[in-house]
Amino acid sequence: MLLTGEASAAPLGVAASVGAMLLSSLGYVLAKRWGGDVDVLASTSWRLTAGGLLLLPFAVVVEGAPPRLDGPALLGFGYVSVVATAVAFASWFAGLRHLPAGTVGLVGLLNPVTGVLLGTLIAGEVLTVRQLCGVVLGLAGVVLGRPVVARARTGRAVTSVR
Repeated sequence: MLLTGEASAAPLGVAASVGAMLLSSLGYVLAKRWGGDVDVLASTSWRLTAGGLLLLPFAVVVEGAPPRLDGPALLGFGYVSVVATAVAFASWFAGLRHLPAGTVGLVGLLNPVTGVLLGTLIAGEVLTVRQLCGVVLGLAGVVLGRPVVARARTGRAVTSVR
């Protein structure tokens, strides 16, 4: 999109994306620091509730009333609520208890990779060369970022990645 000149990036959208990245990164570091012995499911539930309540006024103003939901929409909503949100975030924060925040943060680079691959495999979308390059860059970021995170933690070079 940006490299072809077919569309331009909206400054507000870019600012929102950068803000979301910074705030989520801060949240992950704070969750790692303050996680303690709190139950992962309970703490994840409170985090998602607080985030939802914070976003609710913006959603009402920008989107208006929710549309009428039929059976397939309710099934999709249930899947997104339980699997794509509750299970994913509970797993994410459980990972924060056992791994450095920088390592867990690298997993976020797999989100667009997963989206592109699922779109290709399930929805029959065409995988373009540009998308394939993006997938390779995302995977390279995960692979190359892990030794940097480990080196920063220990203060010395790391030769193997576990």
